[in-house]
Amino acid sequence: MKVQSKIAIILLITIMTLSVVSIFVASANASGNLNAQATISPKNSGVDQATTYTFSIANAGPGNLGAVNITIPSGYKKVNNLSIAPESASQGWNISLVNNYIILVGSNSGIATGQNVSFSVDATNPQVYGTYKWAIGLNENATASVLSTPETTIDVSTSIVINTIDAALIIFAIATGIAFINTLINRTLINYFVGWEQYRVMQKEMNEYRAETMAAARANDKKQVEKLKKRQSQINAMQSKMMKPQMVQFGISFVYIIVWIFVLTPTYGTTSLVYIPGIGPLSVVYWYPICSFFLGLLVSRIIGIMPIEP
Repeated sequence: MKVQSKIAIILLITIMTLSVVSIFVASANASGNLNAQATISPKNSGVDQATTYTFSIANAGPGNLGAVNITIPSGYKKVNNLSIAPESASQGWNISLVNNYIILVGSNSGIATGQNVSFSVDATNPQVYGTYKWAIGLNENATASVLSTPETTIDVSTSIVINTIDAALIIFAIATGIAFINTLINRTLINYFVGWEQYRVMQKEMNEYRAETMAAARANDKKQVEKLKKRQSQINAMQSKMMKPQMVQFGISFVYIIVWIFVLTPTYGTTSLVYIPGIGPLSVVYWYPICSFFLGLLVSRIIGIMPIEP
């Protein structure tokens, strides 16, 4: 037999052996004597809302269910008031909270196929919109010491949703008020440094100059470009005069940042306030700047103050 053939046969036997071992190990890991179904209620709850959750775990056998541990998803706070639902005298379940786990331990015999254990727990929901998975570990042995290596793990999920837009509307109203105040102050400064009528005339002239410059550049009209360049110094002077109110206004505009960082962010934290399709949930960190930006532009257009381009 050629050396290559021997090597091929050895490799084939090795692969087959490893496959058999792998199948045996998978079967051993999957051959637990325990199965269950679990439910959680409510399935949907509001962000940062205090909620009472009720769990029901039904033993689907064939072995007895002796102990359960539930991993509390990240983001839940103030988990307390754990309570076992009314049960038969033969069950005798105990419930406790250990670190990030809810642990239930039954009597020595556990509960048989077809029986169930139910309990409730109070918790404050996460602040962020999304789906949260509660991992439930199951064991036949009715001792808490085996919960670190459950025989079977099943999952139940809850959806944390934005069930009120009150906070989002409050922030929108605050941004609207600041936008109007800021723009009215800007107009007052324009009256003081420039004069409102003169400001509007210069604003119109600068817009026309900008449009003519772009048209001449697109048409490659060199004569018109040179003609317009002769007006550049006049336009620059207008621009400089019109920028004075905005320079003073710049310092006043820091009120946006002060309100955002020192008032709204500590109040609302990372709580999801609105959900925008295609973008996702937004907290005050993003919602307030978005409102401020678009409302500032809108109010400026309403009052007739347009940003001055350098």
